[in-house]
Amino acid sequence: MRPVGFRQSEGVCVPYQSRDTSDVGTQIVRHLTLIPMCFTPGTLIATPRGEKRIETLSVGDRIITRDNGLQQIRWIGTNTIPWQRLEAEQHLRPILIRAGALGDGLPEQDMLVSPNHRVLALAAQAVIEFSEPEVFVAAKHLVNHRGIKPVDTLGTTYINMMFDRHEAVLSNGVWSESFQLTDMSLSTVGNSQRIELVEIFPELIPLGKVDPMPTARKTIDKRAARLLAR
Repeated sequence: MRPVGFRQSEGVCVPYQSRDTSDVGTQIVRHLTLIPMCFTPGTLIATPRGEKRIETLSVGDRIITRDNGLQQIRWIGTNTIPWQRLEAEQHLRPILIRAGALGDGLPEQDMLVSPNHRVLALAAQAVIEFSEPEVFVAAKHLVNHRGIKPVDTLGTTYINMMFDRHEAVLSNGVWSESFQLTDMSLSTVGNSQRIELVEIFPELIPLGKVDPMPTARKTIDKRAARLLAR
């Protein structure tokens, strides 16, 4: 079954417990099993000057948001994961969303996102089931729908951008969530990026403890995601 009327949301990336796999081998994993950033290079982000590849964007660029018009990027973070780590920690593998897999011809092109990347679902069923016209759902909870699956890659780079608020942005024609600053999401970035965030958003991270950004939309779980896909 395919989701009805989904729009992508850049999901907020939070720690995710590893699942069992027989493809671990003998590699020694020295990293915390956290899923970092959320977009991947090549994702097209809507700006006032047209769509731009996310890896070409810079702090200060203005981006089209669903709720608050044009907003300036305040921070951009990246995290590159080599193929050896993806092979050992398969829950980190990106999720492929084929063009059209979300309904209504969306996304407009194939896109890769991190498993916890959340998409914005717009469906009458959302109102019926959750009393909400729009809800967020993680990409990993859409796996097994036609055209949505984890894929093996020769390494990947996860990229995300942050605004003054938690926003929904257009990525490959689909509404996607920006980076949401929380204790858990802060733990997915490296030390240098964490220091940078503290410097940029001192009001949100007093004494190193995060004052979480309010979530732009209600987030539903895997069971609820199945209801929307009926």
